[in-house]
Amino acid sequence: MPLVETDKQMEAYKDFVRNSQYGKAMQDPNWAKIKANWTNDYVYVEKNGHIAGAMSVIGIKNDNGKHFLYAPRGPVCDFKDYDLVEELIKEAEVLVDKYDAFLLRMDPEVDFNEKIIYEYEKRGYDFRTYGLDNHAFTQPRYNMILEIASNDEDTLFENFSSATRRNIRKSYRNEIETIRETNEKTIDTFYELTKIMADRQGIGHRPKDYFQRLCDYMGGEIFTSYYKGEPLSSSLLVAYNDKVYYLYAASSNDHRNKMPNFNMIWEEIKWSKENGYKYFDFGGVFSVDSKDGLYRFKEGFCYPDKYTAFIGELDVVYDRDKYNEFIKK
Repeated sequence: MPLVETDKQMEAYKDFVRNSQYGKAMQDPNWAKIKANWTNDYVYVEKNGHIAGAMSVIGIKNDNGKHFLYAPRGPVCDFKDYDLVEELIKEAEVLVDKYDAFLLRMDPEVDFNEKIIYEYEKRGYDFRTYGLDNHAFTQPRYNMILEIASNDEDTLFENFSSATRRNIRKSYRNEIETIRETNEKTIDTFYELTKIMADRQGIGHRPKDYFQRLCDYMGGEIFTSYYKGEPLSSSLLVAYNDKVYYLYAASSNDHRNKMPNFNMIWEEIKWSKENGYKYFDFGGVFSVDSKDGLYRFKEGFCYPDKYTAFIGELDVVYDRDKYNEFIKK
């Protein structure tokens, strides 16, 4: 049976994903509960009576009238095991008729590798990768990831850029205090800061219940930085397997010169290390130019390794005309 359909199958599926070295937060079944308006299905392949590969597939109707299927940061298996990935793709074919789908997309957390891309293209798949506009991907190809397991705190700190170290020290001199506390009050604070930041930057933001679901279903942790009791910045982290994901952050318009964001992230990194995680993932950036403020901020912590370039998107196309329209937008 290609899809999870019983409670027993779901328990086996969860156990596999949560214990696999290839399991990522967005592939956990609980992630689908966060995407409340998306469909969700769970595909797997068995070998010798045990799950060997898995893929959580969420989906939503596109404005072309057909369904877009998406395995975020999937599949859960070695992406270089081409035959196994093809088996998962074959098992997912039942979703094409179920939803009238035009596309299945997966974007694994795999470093850019021309050989892997060549192997999939040789098998007839579309691969969207290096050379496209960075905004053309479902998620950014460039992620800022700090390896935290192999160094002690002092070494981690000394590896930051000089400007980042200076700003962290300044935050402590300015009496910034960061507290990890996840409850209704801190979620409200986080959301209010999110609205402030979105207005400042002229961008949209997620609704509050989305962040609440991240805390409820994915164990989201809220860190908030205060100055004399006034919240200045806040962020929502999700820890999964060996990695901590810095998913969302927001800040006030006030006292920005006191560097609360630098204090907050340094406290989050120390907490992640103390709790045995290997990586701190700052999330994606669309530009790797130091003139870009977001990249420059994250680069200061990831210095000198800077960024990780993921391989891109493997597209399994079911309706070529609808697909061509979709990727041209």
